[in-house]
Amino acid sequence: MANIFALEIVTPQEIFYEGDVEMVITRTTHGDRAVLKDHIPFVTGLVDGELRIKKDGKFKSGQISGGFMTVNKEKTTILTESAKWNDESKGL
Repeated sequence: MANIFALEIVTPQEIFYEGDVEMVITRTTHGDRAVLKDHIPFVTGLVDGELRIKKDGKFKSGQISGGFMTVNKEKTTILTESAKWNDESKGL
């Protein structure tokens, strides 16, 4: 588990997700972007689309409605208007 990093997904209503993950994939204004541990820091705009999180070797997918993503050495943060998982379960 050495290749994990902190991820936080925040909507105006709640902290949708907070925890350690192996990878997050989002759709940015410049195409899909995958983030792994020790990714170079950046800030990008997000568009409506799929969100994929890899934890414990398994992917969980959801939908977000635009927003912004910041990546730095401490954590990756996604700020979005809304977020939901694609299935009936409550997250990872």
